[in-house]
Amino acid sequence: MTGTEIIDYYNRSRFVELCGIKFEENLSDGSITSKVEVMPMHMNGSGHIHGGMLFTIADSTGGANSRRYADRVTTLDSDFHFLTSKTTRYLYGSAELIRNGGKIIVLRVFVKDDNGETFAEGTFTYYKL
Repeated sequence: MTGTEIIDYYNRSRFVELCGIKFEENLSDGSITSKVEVMPMHMNGSGHIHGGMLFTIADSTGGANSRRYADRVTTLDSDFHFLTSKTTRYLYGSAELIRNGGKIIVLRVFVKDDNGETFAEGTFTYYKL
């Protein structure tokens, strides 16, 4: 899929829309990045960004990037680490390819703030359908 096709695919997702995740193609390397404006609905009861939101950004960003290598994929596995409980105005997702194999794609995914501080990161494995 092209970057535009991948972004169009995710823009049709009601869940992605509800979460407020926006995607862009990085024209220098073709990767797909994400951005979320942190809203009150993204907070947990302690006033910090909900871990489920951080994971959703990471999995969606990883999934978008995995589609650069296969049209149809599903998340097979992840190893995810929450690194801070700070708050911020925006969160950004990015991914780096580790392996594009015959049936699986493995990516390292990062969720960072405006200052480049990593809020969460993980390794995500996607299965080519």
